[in-house]
Amino acid sequence: MLPLLLFYASILSVSSCAEAHPGSWVSLPINVPPFLTETEFISATVPTLIGTPPQQINLTVDISSGLLAAYAYDCVLCSGLTSFDSSLSSTFKSSNIPWSSSTPSFSGTDVTDTVGFGGIFDVADQQFVNINDGSSDNYSSVIWNGLLGLLPNPLNATSASTHILTRLYQSSSLLNPVIGMRFDPANPKLTIGALDPHDYEGTINWVEMTKYPDPKGDYYNTFNLDGVKGYNGEFVPFGGNLTAAFSSSAPPQSPYVALSASINGVDYQIDSANNLLRPPVGTLGYCPVGIRNRSDTLTPDVVFGLPFLRSVYVYVVSSFSFAFAPFTALLSFETIFCAYRFPTDTCPGYYGFAFPSGSNRTQSQISQTPTSTPTNSAQCLSLTAPTSTPTANVVLAQELIASKETYGVYGWPEAEQVSLLGVDDMPNIVWNWTDLS
Repeated sequence: MLPLLLFYASILSVSSCAEAHPGSWVSLPINVPPFLTETEFISATVPTLIGTPPQQINLTVDISSGLLAAYAYDCVLCSGLTSFDSSLSSTFKSSNIPWSSSTPSFSGTDVTDTVGFGGIFDVADQQFVNINDGSSDNYSSVIWNGLLGLLPNPLNATSASTHILTRLYQSSSLLNPVIGMRFDPANPKLTIGALDPHDYEGTINWVEMTKYPDPKGDYYNTFNLDGVKGYNGEFVPFGGNLTAAFSSSAPPQSPYVALSASINGVDYQIDSANNLLRPPVGTLGYCPVGIRNRSDTLTPDVVFGLPFLRSVYVYVVSSFSFAFAPFTALLSFETIFCAYRFPTDTCPGYYGFAFPSGSNRTQSQISQTPTSTPTNSAQCLSLTAPTSTPTANVVLAQELIASKETYGVYGWPEAEQVSLLGVDDMPNIVWNWTDLS
């Protein structure tokens, strides 16, 4: 299995109730399954801090949208293992306005609170959706705990300006307007504000994202693709001038076919046979094969999903996302490093691709050079390399309300004693032995 790392950059700003770290970056662990299956939750989750004191919610990573949402503590039929308890946060504010995209089986309320990452930086009064009904079958299997959308909407300036990455950048909290993601099980991580040079090998292949994506298209994080090559190294006849996108929720496909994606003159292998699996029978929008035709002409032409992301190191200098679309090709990568440099000021968005360190790539593959260099690369892609990895000691809300004393588990005498939440706030019981007798 080969790793993938993704970097994303954009205009960010941060306002923190804690001590800020100007021009900093953070490296966060990502939770990913050891292998992809068709019957279990397979998306990546990343620890996100919400509230004051902070609660750690492992939000599902979404690189094709900008939605920030957390499942409420009392959410009905919400999937996952962590949720947000607004009653524990002193900075929580509810608008009491229903989320505009609510449906009868997936709904929530527009709220604000402090949101941050790793205790390094946070944003006060960040807008997000507090989901209180997650009973939808369409979302319960792909979204756990909530959603961290990493793509500021390129077609909605108001939405993009309130995105957490945009606010972090605008407040000079980030060392660079970039994020990096690595989805491989060997070393999964998300970096915000810098690219870790230990995560990839070779030259980063920067590709400018589409400045004006098709508003009717399936995805907005599109870029140019040379084509898809078969086992013999020849291009599959999809046609020329292809557009591609990424999706972190696209499931694996079958049967396994040895393919490569050619991006700006560099070939990236799609060769994780154990992760190209057939989705459940009846899954809407997906076909049990890796490549298929469709009749419409909506963009993108090709969508790269989880197997691709788990195979490549990608970095982006603009809004980006990986996804599979119901169109000409549906491909999976698992051994690529990805980066995203999101748009800022006069710079557009960029995707960056590289081979992840520790992958089973030959030197000839790693030494491939891009066909071209993006315009304004000297201005937009001259990123500052980190000299150290900042860390912080974060005390979570759950730790603050946990009892100092531990207690045995009733009916399970051999179990290790545990702390109880809120027990220290309960009044002591005064027994009246006279009345009891």
